[in-house]
Order: sequence, then C-alpha cells, then structure tokens
Amino acid sequence: MTKSGSSRSQQTPGRGSITARARGWLGASIVIGLLVLVGCGGNGRAPLNLRLEADTDSTVKVVWSVPVDATPDEYLVYFRAVGETSYSLVAETTANLWSHNPSGATGWYRVEAKYGGETYAAGTNPSTVPVRTDTVALAELNAAGNSGFGWERSTGRGRTCPMTSRQSVRSADLYITDFKPPYANQQPYSVASPDMGPSDPGNVVPSDSWRVNVFTDTLPDENAMLPSYSETAYFNFTDMLRVPCNIGCHTADGHYALVKVVGVDVENCWVRVETWYQLVPGLRLIRH
Repeated sequence: MTKSGSSRSQQTPGRGSITARARGWLGASIVIGLLVLVGCGGNGRAPLNLRLEADTDSTVKVVWSVPVDATPDEYLVYFRAVGETSYSLVAETTANLWSHNPSGATGWYRVEAKYGGETYAAGTNPSTVPVRTDTVALAELNAAGNSGFGWERSTGRGRTCPMTSRQSVRSADLYITDFKPPYANQQPYSVASPDMGPSDPGNVVPSDSWRVNVFTDTLPDENAMLPSYSETAYFNFTDMLRVPCNIGCHTADGHYALVKVVGVDVENCWVRVETWYQLVPGLRLIRH
C-alpha cells in the first residue's frame, strides 16, 4: 500500500525487517528456482501399466498409461533383441502406444516419458521372448508314465500330465501316441491334439472336452517365425519322421509355441521334448 510504503521508506529497517528490493530479489529467486525445477524434469512422472499385445501376428503393440499429474513432451520407446546387450531407440511419439515390427526378433521393451532433458522410465520391461521349458520325457500313450503335456497360461511353463485322467482336460495341450492298439509300440510316434485322445486306438483316454490344438509339419529353423495359423499349415497331429525335429503349435486360445523333439526311444516308449511358449497371445514370434 502507498501509505505503508511511504512510511517504511523513511525508516531504517530493523534486524527482522526486509526491504522492498530484497523482497523483490527473493521472489525472483523463487520463480527462477521453480522454472529450473520444472525445466529439469522435477515434476516428471513415469509411464504406467506398460504391456505388450499382438498388433498383427508378427508385429508388437506397445501400450502404456499416461503418467498421473504430468504431461510429457514425448515418449521414447526402446527395444533390446535377444542376443543384444543394449536397448535401441525405435520410436519417439506423443501417443501412448506404438506398433513395432521386430523383423522376427523377440526381446524386451522399455518406455520412457521425456520432460525437457530428463526422462522417467516405466517400472517394468515386458518381453516377447518365449518361455522355455527344459527337456522333459513323455511316454507313449499306452506306456508307463505321463503322455500328456501342457503350458501354464500365466507363466508359460510346461509340465507333463496323464491322459488317462479327466483332471488333465484343462491342462493338456498335446500328447504322444503311435495311433496303435495297446502294446503295439510302433514308429512313427506323433504329437497329437488332446481332443484326439478319446478316439485313439490306445483306448485309455476318457471322453471329455479336451482342447483342440493344431501343429505344423516339421520346421527347418527353430528360431524362425512360426507359420501363420491356417487350416493348410496346421493339423491335428504331426508325425516325428526324424529326430531332432521342430514342430509349431497353435493352441485353441490363440497362443503359439514351439515343440522341439530331441530324442525318441521306441524300446522304452518315451519321447524327449523341449518347448518355447509365446506368452503374448496371437504373436508367432519364437526366436530364443
């Protein structure tokens, strides 16, 4: 106010007082400090809920939620492929999604929100790398041991299961058979869809609503993209005509997987398989 300003100008400031000039300097300093703080990203926040989806069966949609109470200048999308040691920038965008064509590669994704010269990374780095299940032994349908095998949908891990039990209906994705009556034990062995079990000549699989999965013929490269799902590329069973052999699988709920047969022992009636399961539904990338 003019009156107080006039009287203050005629007085010598006391120890606890502050001049108008000092007050102005202090205010300017605070404003500058706030501008510096904002400029260096002090109010920045990271992207949330980073996740991956299949855009097409060979391209990846990277999706995230915008930060709370913050507006980034842009987002940076990075990808680190299997076999590489560092992330590479693949996109700069103001949207909260990006479609990436990895050209058959699998790997890890990182997304950062950029504010001026500072960036804030999402808390997770989701992956398209297929989940490997180490070698397991599967018995031929009429032999002693589990002939069924299935993948846990939440983790991608595989495990054996008995085809003689209805408790396996919700877990079996394939089984091993020679399509012969009990004790015939002849080659070739086959990887077959669980729904074929009740009509199998082995005559031990109970009738129920088994999964209807399909398989490719033998594939030449275990790291190449699996064929797109179609009735001309996938069948209800596949013979193991040579060992080792690679067989693609498409599950009834839309997941792709690779089954690698690494050993067959007809005398002891077992088959050894190693598998890779793609957790992102609809994505046929399998490189590992």
